[in-house]
Amino acid sequence: MKILTLDVGGTAVKAALLDEENRLSDVREFPSQPGPAPVLVQHALNAAGAYDDYDVLAVSMTGQIDHATQTVLFRSTLQPGEKPEYPVGEVLRQDVGKPVYVLNDANAATLGEGCFGAARGCRNFLCLTYGTGVGGGIVLDGNLLTGHRGIAGEIGYMVTHVGGLDGKYDQRGAYQQYASTTALVREGRRVVPELENARQLFDWLPTAPALQRVVDNWVDEIVEGLRSLTYIFDPECFVLGGGVMEREDVLEQVRKRYYGYASPFMKGVELVRAQLGNRAGMYGAAAFARWAMAHSDDTKRIGCFISEK
Repeated sequence: MKILTLDVGGTAVKAALLDEENRLSDVREFPSQPGPAPVLVQHALNAAGAYDDYDVLAVSMTGQIDHATQTVLFRSTLQPGEKPEYPVGEVLRQDVGKPVYVLNDANAATLGEGCFGAARGCRNFLCLTYGTGVGGGIVLDGNLLTGHRGIAGEIGYMVTHVGGLDGKYDQRGAYQQYASTTALVREGRRVVPELENARQLFDWLPTAPALQRVVDNWVDEIVEGLRSLTYIFDPECFVLGGGVMEREDVLEQVRKRYYGYASPFMKGVELVRAQLGNRAGMYGAAAFARWAMAHSDDTKRIGCFISEK
């Protein structure tokens, strides 16, 4: 059985075929642009139309998605006039004439890392991606935590500063307002107004010592969130992703600060770098499709099939 797996983003649709041996082949990228759910679905269909030899379509895309009904419930990037709910799975299925499985992009990345990447062998872990915001997914006892409506795991909206900075959906003081790469650059510009991005910030550290305080504070914000999540979920490991986490110095600072706390809750918890990069969503969507086909009588649960490290 061949799975065509798509990761539908606002600038590109990544596509590939996954075979029974978990090998990706015919990897391609197609242009896309931000827009309402019907526009994103059309981008997915354009990509799918370039492939002929596949049996199942698996899709990772942005939005709070009820995986049981394959419906987008709402999106943080809702466009003016766009209806909150959209039957993504049904629309795709009618067009391609094959089984279709759709999953939120952060949850797909989490499944990808759990089934094929950095969290293989872990039955309890959290995956966090630091970028424009903070995306997240949670696996407990080998199952993806989806919640009542399938939208659990929005770690970026966790409030870490009561009465803090404004965010979407009145999420004042949300974690991602302080721990995202966007937050790092925002605070860096208070020191160096011409700063453009995080890569430039780290390049300028040797000549702008004040930026080190910005980085230190940002790492503290990351770790405070991880500490709270540790107390709540008691994970085996955290998988940390996003471009900035590919820097060894950043990951080491996070580890040092996290393990610096004397709490026994932190003992034995691993902090590991995500391994799959921008292919995590494709791997995870395919893993979800496999699970859903094998467990059609249990549409609420999503298992992360565990392979040994």
